[in-house]
Amino acid sequence: MNGEEALEPLEAARRIVDHTGVNLFLTGKAGTGKTTFLRRLVAESPKRIVILAPTGVAAINAGGVTIHSFFQLDFAPYIPGTRLSSDGVNRFSKKKINIIRTLDLLVIDEISMVRPDVLDAVDVVMRRYRNPLKPFGGVQLLLIGDLRQLAPVAQEQEWNLLKEHYASPYFFESHALREAGFLMVELTKVFRQSDERFINILNKIRDNRADDAVLEELNRRADPSLMPAAGSDKGYIRLTTHNHRADRINSRRMEALPGKEMIFTAEVKGKFPESSFPADMNLHLKEGAQVMFIKNDPSGMRNYYNGLIGELVKLSRNEVIVRPRVSADGDFPATDIHVSATVWENTSYELQENGELKETVEGSFTQIPLRPAWAITIHKSQGLTFDHAIVDAAASFAPGQTYVALSRCRSLEGLVLDGALPRRAIMTDQAVNSFIESQPRLATDSSQISRFEDSYYCSQMLELFNFRVFDNAFDSYYRATASALPALFPSFMSRIDEAHAMVQRDLMEVAYKMQQFLQARLPYRSDEEVKASIEKKVKGGADYFYTRLKRLKELVILTPLQLDNKAARKRLKNALDQLVDVLDRMMAPLLLFSTEEFSPRAYLNAKAKEVLRMSASAGDAKSKDAKGGKSAKSVKTPVTNRRAYPATISGIDSDVKHPALYDMLRDWRAAEADGTPLYLILSNKALMGIANTLPTTKKELESINGITGRKTALYGDTLIEIVEHYIDTIK
Repeated sequence: MNGEEALEPLEAARRIVDHTGVNLFLTGKAGTGKTTFLRRLVAESPKRIVILAPTGVAAINAGGVTIHSFFQLDFAPYIPGTRLSSDGVNRFSKKKINIIRTLDLLVIDEISMVRPDVLDAVDVVMRRYRNPLKPFGGVQLLLIGDLRQLAPVAQEQEWNLLKEHYASPYFFESHALREAGFLMVELTKVFRQSDERFINILNKIRDNRADDAVLEELNRRADPSLMPAAGSDKGYIRLTTHNHRADRINSRRMEALPGKEMIFTAEVKGKFPESSFPADMNLHLKEGAQVMFIKNDPSGMRNYYNGLIGELVKLSRNEVIVRPRVSADGDFPATDIHVSATVWENTSYELQENGELKETVEGSFTQIPLRPAWAITIHKSQGLTFDHAIVDAAASFAPGQTYVALSRCRSLEGLVLDGALPRRAIMTDQAVNSFIESQPRLATDSSQISRFEDSYYCSQMLELFNFRVFDNAFDSYYRATASALPALFPSFMSRIDEAHAMVQRDLMEVAYKMQQFLQARLPYRSDEEVKASIEKKVKGGADYFYTRLKRLKELVILTPLQLDNKAARKRLKNALDQLVDVLDRMMAPLLLFSTEEFSPRAYLNAKAKEVLRMSASAGDAKSKDAKGGKSAKSVKTPVTNRRAYPATISGIDSDVKHPALYDMLRDWRAAEADGTPLYLILSNKALMGIANTLPTTKKELESINGITGRKTALYGDTLIEIVEHYIDTIK
């Protein structure tokens, strides 16, 4: 590493997440601190973070929400290249869209359980609401998990649909993820176990390197003399492969206890899906029962933690007391624990006015944080630690299942095997083996991380002057105007033609040169003179582009939308809305950095605040629209986006001599129509003819293109009256 400072993997991972835009797969053996890393990241990171997980319970434990609920995905497989089978993305609230657009970091915990088609479906949604040209819309990903542990679930019918598109059901086959690329940091220091002999056995099982000697040493723990007899096995928990086995053992042991059974019913408030319940809705307990805590002590006193086993020594409606089994190292309390009901929260995300992302509580689940614990499935033991366990894994049916069970134990001495493990119980997936062997680990020297940080700084600065999305939006707008406006609004169209030439000459070409200048000089950490020249160039460039984009926006918001053709009107309005949205999102950071020094954090915040401002403005316009306010009157177009544009000072001024009269005529036509298509009353071209020529006789009316004798007979007197009234007002 050429004398450079070596970083611990956890520190390297943290710097990558906080100070770069690199996608990261954080992996490591069981007990290496992945969960601790996530908790600290959420508490300390300056980035706007959303935490997702593949299952409800995993999401609750991670303090997040499920992937499917956040992105409103169907559970049906997603076939790459097709439309999402769910129409959820078409029903996203403005709140959800704002969160997606302002997100800095998307965290997916337990990534080993996520299928690749789910990630590709996420990519579709993220591109739709962020940058369509970048995988996942350009958001940074943090993927946490261990591929040697629990695998994704793909039923045979589902896999038959997916296998034509993916080589395996693991997340790393995702097409979008492969396009995006990612680094892998592997945590290697094991905190759960300290016995090197046991760690060596676990590593060989995890990595599919368990030879006969390893299997023989492990199976010594299957000696019948080690098996505690029923009734003398207090503190031991049995890990088994199937739910029905664990349920049968717990039921039998509970029934064998003397005394009265008590049932504690959970209290559910608000929105908390049953699939995400972290504990039994109806918890059956008796004194003398072996129980396990299923939540960390929320008081912070660490009186108990998730996975602590003990005996229920006193039970009443008012008092639940558990006597824990004390480990040899005294790592948890020796005194009795008074247990009360605790709360799990189902959270969602809210974007605050200051641009910060905050978790909000949608619902709660309140229950005694215990479950009967003579037995538990290996799947439910994920993430837990036990001092004494009986492992029943001979019937393991999934890759990594045996490793998960064995690695829950702190030591080899605390492990008892219910039966000798056959070699077939130690399964790994060849696809996982190939991936892990081929994927390079990040070299955690400080200089390499610094290069990533420099690259992130450069990419954010270059993005400030990246006009590609703007160019696409303006091109769509220009084509829509060229198709709809020349015949009715030739003068306004000539101004748009001039703007089109300006965009290419003064914006796109200059932006390209700006990016070339920056790319030739970035990064500049070691050269203060270069740094000063770049900062000066950025401020000048930001001011230059902001000024021209502001003028362009002042022009395009005057776009006349008074078209008789409904399809053309909708197409033009949608193109205009899209262009103005892009202009607003670009102009806010440009204005900021025309006077302030550039930083990636400030850039992200400026973009997020602009999204919030735009959302608030859209909400105000919609509110006025609902109340019949001026913004509703300004654009009488039946389109979904209700952005309001100026009512009377518009692009028609250059093509209509008397725009105020034109507005009066449009109001009359709207009232006269009463449900009839407006153009059947009088076309826009006819209204413009009246507003340009000021006819005061029926003969003059009939000389206007689009006004027939029949139209004159029907509306002539009224139209002449409107014109004469207008003439009187301007005298």
